[in-house]
Amino acid sequence: MLFVAFWLLFNAFIGRFDSFNKPPMGVHQSAQCDRLSLAQNYYYNGFRFFYPEVNENRCIDGIVSCEFPLMSYLAAGLFKIGSYNEFYFRLLSFLVFSMGIYALFLLLLRYFNPFISLALIGLFNASPIVLFYANNFLPDIASLGLALCAWYFFFKGFVVHSYLPAQLTKTDSLLFCLTLSLSIAIKTTSMIQWLTLFFVGFIAILFPSKFKIQAPKILFTLLIVSLITPVSWYFWSQHLGKTHNSAYFLMQIPDFTGWNDYFDDWHVYLANWPSQTYTEPVIYVLFGLLVLNLFLYPFLNKTLWLISSINTLGTLAFLSLMIHQFKYHDYYVLCLLPSFFLNWISLGTAIKQLKPQFWLIKISAIVLLLVGLNYQFNFGKRYLKERYTQGNYWEQSHINAFDYGALKTQLNNIGINRKDCVMVGYDISPNNILYYLHLNGFRFFKDQDERLIIENIERRHPNILISNSSDFEQQVMPYVKGLQLVHTYKNIRVYNIIY
Repeated sequence: MLFVAFWLLFNAFIGRFDSFNKPPMGVHQSAQCDRLSLAQNYYYNGFRFFYPEVNENRCIDGIVSCEFPLMSYLAAGLFKIGSYNEFYFRLLSFLVFSMGIYALFLLLLRYFNPFISLALIGLFNASPIVLFYANNFLPDIASLGLALCAWYFFFKGFVVHSYLPAQLTKTDSLLFCLTLSLSIAIKTTSMIQWLTLFFVGFIAILFPSKFKIQAPKILFTLLIVSLITPVSWYFWSQHLGKTHNSAYFLMQIPDFTGWNDYFDDWHVYLANWPSQTYTEPVIYVLFGLLVLNLFLYPFLNKTLWLISSINTLGTLAFLSLMIHQFKYHDYYVLCLLPSFFLNWISLGTAIKQLKPQFWLIKISAIVLLLVGLNYQFNFGKRYLKERYTQGNYWEQSHINAFDYGALKTQLNNIGINRKDCVMVGYDISPNNILYYLHLNGFRFFKDQDERLIIENIERRHPNILISNSSDFEQQVMPYVKGLQLVHTYKNIRVYNIIY
């Protein structure tokens, strides 16, 4: 009850509940519509889990290779039970994430009192990125929530505690496997957590007197089992990509183009996203603690130091390898955040063990935590509001969701529906307009090659054109006999295409 009360009050006061009824908007609106289009197609086209589809028919029939689409599939089920409302997807994401936060709270209680545990939970959640995506449509937050659950079951069952017994029940083993497996399948970035656990177990076998891990053989067995789902889905997704000529959502290691480009990628990333993860100077303190932990081996619990250090080094290595993709994606960092709380556990237990004469250090640590939490809370609250305020830099929507939401109802009334082949323009992202209108088809953007317009018209023979720019209509006109205006709404025009 303590956690539930804190969690509800925290989210209410920081403003997270204010966005539950909002359509996909804000930073990475296109990525939000992509994932929602998966749910929308499950909803309309039947619950064929192994054949995820998007609205943009880039691949003939809309079937795409993608991450394990569990969240989109479950959201589509909620749409069927209730109504088609993005609220249910937001609620689903929030509940999965909240489950992970509760698991994190239970984990922190193994090492800290409830007051400190809740303060750390608050600090962890007051990040603008976490606040924005915790009830969003991207799978990263669900992957993070499940990873937090897996970490709790790992500590409970395998890490030797000073006074709590290791309890590896069959139920805990199953939940550890399930949460870790789904976390990796939903977002490959969470493989960092699997690799950490693997190397921790391996080193504990080599040096059992220094690093106390219970039943490492059972741990390895569970780790192997946890890979079955993500590996199986990876190969299935590769099959979909080859047979349907599609590649969606999947992270890829970029080609190395030279050190200048590599350092430019770092410059772009550092200029934008660290301060959206945690504000200055909090981010410097948190990162400094990560580095500090690496050099305090003689003074820390050896097992906790090992877990934190391996995870930190793995996180930094992954970030360095994939920095080209991280530089434009704030949400990619979500699955790397466990490095922070692992670090807090390692350092926090050392502070607790200081002798009484060092009371000032303990008091200072608590005061700094509370000051940092207060500062970060106000910062996160402000930036969360800005991410939903139209006209603000951090809102960054490409399309006005409310305009197209109103247009959808009007199109249904005049008989335009998902059976039509629709051409839309201009849309900077594949699924935005098509998602909002609940239609299938293809889109064009301003700088697209003219030859693609000809190819798509000849190949797909669309019967509806929806335009928000007269320039787009002029581009299309030479390749059809005419456009018959059937509806207008604000600056959006809808035409029947005459061949």
